[in-house]
Amino acid sequence: MNNFHKMMALSAIALCSFAVRAQAGNSLTLQDAIKSTLQHNPQLAGYEFRTQALAGEQQTAALKPQLKLSTHLENVAGSGDFKGLDASEITLSLSSVIELGSQRDARLGLVTARQQQLASSQRVFTLDLLTQVTQQFIAIAAAQEQLKLLQQNQQLAQENVTSLAKQVQVGRTPEAELLRAKASLARATIDVQKTQQQLKSERVKLSAFWTSSPASISALTFSQVEADLFSLPPLVPLPTLISKLDTNPDLAVLGDEVYLRAAELKQAQAERKANIEWNAGVRRLQVSDDSALVLGVTMPLGSANRAAGAITTASANQAGAEQEQSATRIKLHSQLISLHGTYEQALAEVNSLRSDVLPLLKQALRATADGFQQGRYSYLELNLAQRELLNEQLALIDSAARAYELSADIERITGAALISAPQQPSAATLLP
Repeated sequence: MNNFHKMMALSAIALCSFAVRAQAGNSLTLQDAIKSTLQHNPQLAGYEFRTQALAGEQQTAALKPQLKLSTHLENVAGSGDFKGLDASEITLSLSSVIELGSQRDARLGLVTARQQQLASSQRVFTLDLLTQVTQQFIAIAAAQEQLKLLQQNQQLAQENVTSLAKQVQVGRTPEAELLRAKASLARATIDVQKTQQQLKSERVKLSAFWTSSPASISALTFSQVEADLFSLPPLVPLPTLISKLDTNPDLAVLGDEVYLRAAELKQAQAERKANIEWNAGVRRLQVSDDSALVLGVTMPLGSANRAAGAITTASANQAGAEQEQSATRIKLHSQLISLHGTYEQALAEVNSLRSDVLPLLKQALRATADGFQQGRYSYLELNLAQRELLNEQLALIDSAARAYELSADIERITGAALISAPQQPSAATLLP
């Protein structure tokens, strides 16, 4: 990776502060996904060609006016004394242009501004791309947790069917409850299969960020991702985040746009100065068999008036770029406040589900399961308790994934990472 990609990798790894566990087998870490994207994403490769194109423009802009060699043959093939070549005059001259108003420096400044704008645009595109990679990584981590819960639910459904079948044989339970349990098992199996297919699809979407052909996309190189979905970054005070808005990459691009428009204005102003064209040479007079020097200077008139339109356009473009930068800063400030509040609510929801809701539902499930074994509760009541716990555990996964997506959005706006939280235990299992 070049220095730019190394810098982007460091910032992108911090973009979403997953507590990543040690890689095992053919599992994938977020750092691996980011590294592969930076090295092999086909869209990023396009910036290399645009950079080379601007390097060529810079080389051209740095050239001084070229020298021109010309020759003129006069007084030939006429009539009378000018018949043939007897009275001919031949002139050999060298000419060029003297640029005034620092036009060459203005051209170079414009190309430099475009190079700087391209570098900032590449940084924005790379951050957007790696934010997408991070969010796709989150989607896979969430799908993996969902699959674990649904497989546990399928196992419980199978255990319910086995237990009810024995009770039906001894006449303790109506056969209708066994049929309901079998239906629940079939539904649980469908949920597992559906999530397995979703997980496969999410893995394909992630691998598409660093592959360049359909065959490569279909040949997955990993079977799972390694991340603790429930080790969420803590809430950073809003004033601290607002103070980091100056590092926002979008504002940097708009700042480069202002710089580019200023360079265009400078070039337009430089073109008000008329260039002076000079020529010098030697003239050979055939009649007298003599030679003489020839000197000339040419200056166009009205250059200032002809450049007035370009100056007006460049001035308006610069003012528009400055206005857009100011408006974008206000917009980002508003978005950051909204995201901060939403993340605070999502973090509170995750903590409440883990510390309040799930423990109560686990206790309720244990009590219901004990009562079911003793014949005090029906299968419907047991199934309801299991379903309630499962739904809230799935809600916990959704809330944690949403919180991570929000934190990635906040980090994308501020251009800085949130402070990582220490590792926490993984998701609670379905079993009490």
